Amino acid sequence: MALEVDAIAYPEAFEVMAQNVDAVRIWLAVETQWRVAVGMGGIAWLGLDYNAVDVVLRRVGLTVERANEVFGDLMVMEAAAVAAFGEAKQ
Repeated sequence: MALEVDAIAYPEAFEVMAQNVDAVRIWLAVETQWRVAVGMGGIAWLGLDYNAVDVVLRRVGLTVERANEVFGDLMVMEAAAVAAFGEAKQ
């Protein structure tokens, strides 16, 4: 299975290893599903909305075992993103 990325929309396109294609595909599908807190100090990215992630995982037709693996991968990606968002804020 290949992951197709629109080179115009994503000019910094990169190669994805075969075992990570599902995780990247789901990550891109839920990229707008973040929980955030907004206050006087600005915006704080809390993490992905797991209800929305669950819907996407169910709809793409992955086996339960594969969906669980991909969810674990998403959690790693989410933690890295939250850390990066926090660093960018400072």
